[in-house]
Amino acid sequence: MADQKSVRANMLPPGGATTTTEAGQGQALLPDTFTLKRMSEIFMERSEQNVIQLNKQVLTPGQVANFEVKNVGLGESLELWIEGSVSLNNTLAGAQAVSVSHEFPFNTIQNLNIQFNGQTVIDNLSGYELLGVMAKRHKNLLLGGASSAGAKFAQNLARVDKAIAYVTAGANVTLTAGNGLCGTTSFSIAASSVGVLNFGMYVRLPFTLRKDLLLGLIPMQNNSVYCNVALTSPLLLGATAESPLFVTGGVPATLSMSASAVDIYPHYWFWSIPVPNDPKLYSYLVSHSYMLLSQANNPQTNTGAEALEYNMPNNYYLLSLLLSLRDSTGALADVYTSLDNPYLNYNGTARVDRSKIQPRIARQTIQYEGIPSNLGQLIWDATDIEYLPNGTNTSKWLNMYLANNPQFVADVAAGFAVNGKFSVLREQLVPANVQIV
Repeated sequence: MADQKSVRANMLPPGGATTTTEAGQGQALLPDTFTLKRMSEIFMERSEQNVIQLNKQVLTPGQVANFEVKNVGLGESLELWIEGSVSLNNTLAGAQAVSVSHEFPFNTIQNLNIQFNGQTVIDNLSGYELLGVMAKRHKNLLLGGASSAGAKFAQNLARVDKAIAYVTAGANVTLTAGNGLCGTTSFSIAASSVGVLNFGMYVRLPFTLRKDLLLGLIPMQNNSVYCNVALTSPLLLGATAESPLFVTGGVPATLSMSASAVDIYPHYWFWSIPVPNDPKLYSYLVSHSYMLLSQANNPQTNTGAEALEYNMPNNYYLLSLLLSLRDSTGALADVYTSLDNPYLNYNGTARVDRSKIQPRIARQTIQYEGIPSNLGQLIWDATDIEYLPNGTNTSKWLNMYLANNPQFVADVAAGFAVNGKFSVLREQLVPANVQIV
């Protein structure tokens, strides 16, 4: 478990350049709860939070959009508003039906990669995984739909508010309501027409452990450092549910992408440098890195007891895991019925947080004050214990510097369609990751 002994902050000299280096061994990460909480409060009292809008970017299907975070202040988060439309040409002498994947429009971000100072990737995840992180950090983000009498819990009943994501019909398009994130499962394009589908979404990528606990601030206060952002968008039209828009069995020759116009509006949230500049107030906060790193496309070829195995790397402090599961058709699986008895295998014999999936999700629903994760996603969360909203309880964090062959394991139901695959997003802290050059 995480070491909570008091430690002295590393000093960054005024104006000193910074770089990153992967810590090679475990070390004291956090002081006691009161000291760490007060450290953040003192810094915030002498600083000021602000936000600036970066230059608008264009998200082109099948391509990568690149931009840099502005060199100002200490980075707290990156906020993205993405909106636009896609046009599909139907040459059929009749209406053409097109399916909408459950996670649309969040899967228009295939990968979000952020690299600090050309050396360390601090974030690497999909838009749908980022939604899962947001649901963990922000209560009531995912709202459950009403079930019929006698129906069991189902992940696919989750919705997001229209302010967070929406899908609307443009010219020559008729939407079909259903259990998707935005309440849409398909649409039809009128005969011999170009149909237009409009959409938008909001995502926020955190650089810090929490809003009130600023471990992980990115030191962007001088021109000797830089932070690159790369947004990869997939081809939007495909033959399986893994594509944002799809036609099962194959896209017919009578249907094609006509055009897309999707804009990205990035906003950079940061804390200003205290005046006069006193590095003692923030050096400890920037010296540790908060990371969201995904390992995608892990094959799931078997069913049965402990059939799902994810072998984790070492050398970090583990806060949570977010697993996303797909079946052989590329569709997101309902983990409530597809998985059971998930747990962490830690140091060979310690089985951490082993419980049936039903009470686990019930408990997390209470803790998050809403559905904890959306269709296909399962959270193992070392922070889902009961504590005050501004608490800093780290009692369940796992010290992966000391772990011996750590694994995440779960039973896979016989009805799960193999060969499937899963991705695992690690929420982690790496101590002393930012060093003086």
